[in-house]
Amino acid sequence: MKRFIKNLIFTIIILSSLIGQPVFAVDYDLNTNVYNHLENWDTEFEVSYYKSDVLDLIKDIAKKDDYLTRSLKKLVYERKGDTATVKVTYLTTKEQEEYIDAELKKIVNSIITNNMSELDKIETINKYLVDRYEYDDSFVSNNVYSALTTGKTTCQGYAMTTYKMLNLAGIENRIIIGDLDGVAHGWNLVKLNGTWYQIDVTNNDAVGTNKYFLKNDAFLRSEGFVWEANDYPKCDENYEMTSDNQKISNNTTQNTSNTKQASNNYRQSSINFKSYLDGTWYLNNGLWYFLKNTGEYATGWNIIDTNWYCLEENGAMRTGWIYYSGKWYYCSPISGAMATNTMIDGYDLDSNGAWIE
Repeated sequence: MKRFIKNLIFTIIILSSLIGQPVFAVDYDLNTNVYNHLENWDTEFEVSYYKSDVLDLIKDIAKKDDYLTRSLKKLVYERKGDTATVKVTYLTTKEQEEYIDAELKKIVNSIITNNMSELDKIETINKYLVDRYEYDDSFVSNNVYSALTTGKTTCQGYAMTTYKMLNLAGIENRIIIGDLDGVAHGWNLVKLNGTWYQIDVTNNDAVGTNKYFLKNDAFLRSEGFVWEANDYPKCDENYEMTSDNQKISNNTTQNTSNTKQASNNYRQSSINFKSYLDGTWYLNNGLWYFLKNTGEYATGWNIIDTNWYCLEENGAMRTGWIYYSGKWYYCSPISGAMATNTMIDGYDLDSNGAWIE
């Protein structure tokens, strides 16, 4: 009798494991199947799930990738008999996503080098997007495709482009969705040397400085940012930039209005990147260089990306106040571009960038 009971218990255990295993397998197959369809930008596919929370399930599956989550525009679930179909509308078409992937890979390969540190890569991508994009006040351009093809986009386009470019550069990051002063807003989290930081490229572009570069949660909250903290990694630290990084102090002497006025005049803004020099910007050990297609570094004063830049004899970009030919000029510590028709530190600059004495 005891032997029978032991055999019975053993049989029940085996049956339980056999019966239980397919349930997990079905769940896994469903998650994998749905995610593969979404990742492939399929607009219609069948699912083996018939409960009322099917759309919530699909949204949860999409959360595996922040870019994918932001790309979902509309979900429709239809069931006819034993057939259940999901119809998806994305912000972009599959062909547009293929263009985005190819274009961003080309860009990242041209501006990111193997000898760059993680910080160099993040700085380079932040600068590239600040230089290339302008905010779309019409709110029409809300995705990476329209951002790349028009040069204008909303915060969503900035955040989604940042996400993909950082991923291509091997930098772990997230897209945050929240509010800024009561208005819906999107920005990014980035992981640098094992620590998470906040970065808002949209507002770095708007104010013309890296005010929102590698900041902590407390700083963003003090600026009016609101988000669901439990949904994202915690950011406890501000990244302290050293003098070697060639970055301006957080305690800038310029007020906000002067900073915005200056940024409209000296930051790069042309998507065409018109220039009398052909080449690529490179960041090396915290310093920017412009490598011409001839293989030589640009030096002296040059028009690059529609702006004037001053480069040392070794090619390193000069920033701050520069005395040249008996006149003072000012080049942004962030973009490096020469300021014109504005006021810096209480000094007026003319249309040629020279200090009006």
